Amino acid sequence: MGFAERLEASLDEAWREFPGRVGFAAWDLDERVPVLVGAQREVHPASTIKVLVMIAALREVQAGRFALDTEVPLPAQRAGGFGVLRELSGVHRLTIADLITLMIVISDNAATNALVDNVGFPAIASCAADLGCVATKVERRLMDVDAPGCNTTCALDQARILDRLATGRALPVELTVHALGVLSRQQIRDRLPAALPGEARCWNKTGEIQGSRHDVALIGDDRPRAVVAVLVDELTDEPSRRGAGRSPVYDRIADLGLRVFRALG
Repeated sequence: MGFAERLEASLDEAWREFPGRVGFAAWDLDERVPVLVGAQREVHPASTIKVLVMIAALREVQAGRFALDTEVPLPAQRAGGFGVLRELSGVHRLTIADLITLMIVISDNAATNALVDNVGFPAIASCAADLGCVATKVERRLMDVDAPGCNTTCALDQARILDRLATGRALPVELTVHALGVLSRQQIRDRLPAALPGEARCWNKTGEIQGSRHDVALIGDDRPRAVVAVLVDELTDEPSRRGAGRSPVYDRIADLGLRVFRALG
């Protein structure tokens, strides 16, 4: 019995009374047999889109447009929501490497927008297409709700992005190591990694907006061995509707992370 069969057998009970609508995609990086539930349904990506932005930025480093230590200006108007840069009015420039770290590790929206401004929407779109995404768009800056366009994704696309990163098809070796190192330092660990045993490792990125709570991750031990994306929208609990606070769905997402790890065998 392989990973997909073990995971599917354990998921029957996991979906009972699961709140909201779930988009789920997972597979073993070696066996490559997917387990999909609502995986192609388009949703707002929230901050999970930052993994794509990171890869697009690192591809610009690979192309020689930037170096990791290149300093770029920060937006004059800084996005609200997660992050610290909107509170640091004396900081006007940061390196590409520091912006990537802030964007992933503490999900800083102002850092994300600085990267989007410097990388550009066309480069991000090209990166998404090259990584196999079919439902992922980044057409406006984070928190810029009045701008034209939309940001969308699906669980299958999010899993594809992380798969290609982990298997070395998104970036050259040195930049792959850099990207995985940043993901490993993620400070928001209350969903997919939360129930994992001590011997497990998780490289993840969360996302949340009103009515939605997401997490996408690589799970393994000394190396990533499986990819999993859990995107949940239409949540009606009070913290989820407010867009802030601990949602009851966190424990359900954490349970899915544990089931993925156990299915590795």
